[in-house]
Amino acid sequence: MEQGMSPYSDFFRRAGTGLLFLFLLAPLAAVIVVSVNAGTTPKFPPEGFSLKWYGTALSNPAFTGSAFNSLLLAALATAVGTPLGVAAAFGIARGRLPSAVRGLLEAVFLSPLIVPGIVIGVALLVALSSAGLRDAWLRLILGHVLLVLPYVIRTTLASLQNFDPALEEAAHTLGASRFKTLTQVTLPVLRPAIMAGAIFGFIISFDDAAVSIFLIDSSTSTLPLAIMSYMQYNFDPSVAAISSMLIGLTLAGALAIERVFGLKKFLGS
Repeated sequence: MEQGMSPYSDFFRRAGTGLLFLFLLAPLAAVIVVSVNAGTTPKFPPEGFSLKWYGTALSNPAFTGSAFNSLLLAALATAVGTPLGVAAAFGIARGRLPSAVRGLLEAVFLSPLIVPGIVIGVALLVALSSAGLRDAWLRLILGHVLLVLPYVIRTTLASLQNFDPALEEAAHTLGASRFKTLTQVTLPVLRPAIMAGAIFGFIISFDDAAVSIFLIDSSTSTLPLAIMSYMQYNFDPSVAAISSMLIGLTLAGALAIERVFGLKKFLGS
């Protein structure tokens, strides 16, 4: 117990923390419980235990096809956005720029974290349509790269701020070129941060609906949008089943970030 803290204040602090966790996790737990409902409609508490709705969701071509699209889109956006984000982070952290310009660039690159997705989607739709880009996949990739960039930039910037310059100085002293120092000293040290940002960006891209809804066409859809469309005309636990799988994917990504980098470092703590 911290010095000067009464037993009552410690109890209320722990109770408040517990209630906060309950408030955050209860809806997710409810979705998972509903997904194993044996009945034909989502009910809580469930009528019985059954995994049939997972099979129904996985056998639905609307879900499986759009899930493949989401996986491919997230992979392509991450593959393009990660090196761009790393380059942008190096430019911000090490570029010979006035502090005001550096701060402005950082704010611009990280703005997708705070700008509502619907605003980004509308802006991209107007800009890309004005530029004559009609291909849905190209528009989706460009839009999702924009979503991935700030996560890679943030983790890489955080790692660059804690980077020991003596490592690069030692490599230069031993005769390494700037390129060799970058590829064999700097990037390996930054690899956990880059991987963390890429994983988080992949999850955000895979789960996105607000931006994608403005960029798709009639023949292209992503999994979140397929779920939204399905719920307009159907009301069964298969949506809860597919949502539970998405929760598992997100949790796995968060655990991977914690494993390779640490969530506290990722969030800038």
